Amino acid sequence: MTSSLRSGRVLVIGAAGFIGSAVVAAFHRAGFETRCAVRDAKSFGTRFPQSDTRHLDLTSGAAREAGVWAELLDGMDAVVNAAGVLQPARSAEAWAVHRDAPDALYAACEKFGVRRIVHVSSLGIAESETTYARSKRAGEQVLMTRDLDWTILRPAFVIGETSYGGTSLLRALAVMPFATPVIGDGEMPVDTIHVDDLAGGIVELVKTGRGASSMLEPAGPDRRSFAELIAAYRNWFGLRPQRMLRIPIPLATLAARIGDVTRLHPVTSTMLALYRARITGDAAGFEAATDVPTRGLRDILAARPSATQDLWHARLYLWRPVIRFGLAFLWAMSGVAMLTADSATYEALFGLLKPGGPAAVGGVACAANLVIALALLLGWQLKRLAWLQAATIVCYSASLGIFGPDSSHGLLGALLGNLAVLFLVLVHRILEEER
Repeated sequence: MTSSLRSGRVLVIGAAGFIGSAVVAAFHRAGFETRCAVRDAKSFGTRFPQSDTRHLDLTSGAAREAGVWAELLDGMDAVVNAAGVLQPARSAEAWAVHRDAPDALYAACEKFGVRRIVHVSSLGIAESETTYARSKRAGEQVLMTRDLDWTILRPAFVIGETSYGGTSLLRALAVMPFATPVIGDGEMPVDTIHVDDLAGGIVELVKTGRGASSMLEPAGPDRRSFAELIAAYRNWFGLRPQRMLRIPIPLATLAARIGDVTRLHPVTSTMLALYRARITGDAAGFEAATDVPTRGLRDILAARPSATQDLWHARLYLWRPVIRFGLAFLWAMSGVAMLTADSATYEALFGLLKPGGPAAVGGVACAANLVIALALLLGWQLKRLAWLQAATIVCYSASLGIFGPDSSHGLLGALLGNLAVLFLVLVHRILEEER
């Protein structure tokens, strides 16, 4: 077993994530120094200026090179791996993040004598066969074969003051008007754990060296059904109770498949598979190993009353896909309208252009609109796509102003319509802004 550490230096992988950020903050509160390997070092370094931040993309070949890990491990006393990708664009990405890069990391730990490893995995992966689950299990296996003092954590449903991913979806469901949707009968048992309690336990595991060569399932002390969990959050928002709307499993599966194709995170088949697996942990075992008393949901929600920004975020979270698909529909219909328009229409709009020019402009605009619509539907680079939409709208508006018809009323109406769509695009750009 590793010796205890009152302070020291810890390498945190996946430090920019929901759990990873809380882990970094917890180590700083405990007097530890952290070195954080993240994809966006500039952004993370701004958020955590006290950390030694290094750039590393776990999906790249560099993450499998021994020399890279040797440099990152230099001077470290322990490693916490909180990296994960729930719904990757390609399965190879999940295997790289969950198995291949960690395998290289743990080999380097064994070689350079950094023995203490805390690996954050996930509940439900033992009962699921998704790419996420299989690659996560493989990542656990490569660690357990090493001569290291490892502890694997499979936490229950992680919640916090902030929300991200599954927590955001949970809050969004809680504020739904008219009825609260639940998958199946809503009786699936769920354990929750506050992210700070989980992070505090990880710090204690590193400090004390306890829990070596074991797998723990961090959870809070109370267990609720999924329907009760959503109802608790609805009460937290100060909203009146309402009836539950049961979503049949086949319908939920269809929605998850659509979410896979359109990258509508976290409404994906992986999330549904985890929900249908097991979300109950072992609160007593985690507390015995860490001496960190985990809080129940009632105490967590009572400790911080909901505020305006919580309600805004929960409701806007539902509007984000509505706006996205609404914009896709708008661009698609505009493209179809251009495709079916006759040459006289283009002559009326761009009559000042040379012969053949109006039709050419119409063809280019039609293709651009349809490409933008498809990109929105498939969730391709949505933040960058917003700037492309804005630039296209500005280009259209400028073209109308220069080459458009002489009728001031018609021109004004078209420009005002473009302005309204531009505002909607910019709102969607803000809603897509995440870590």
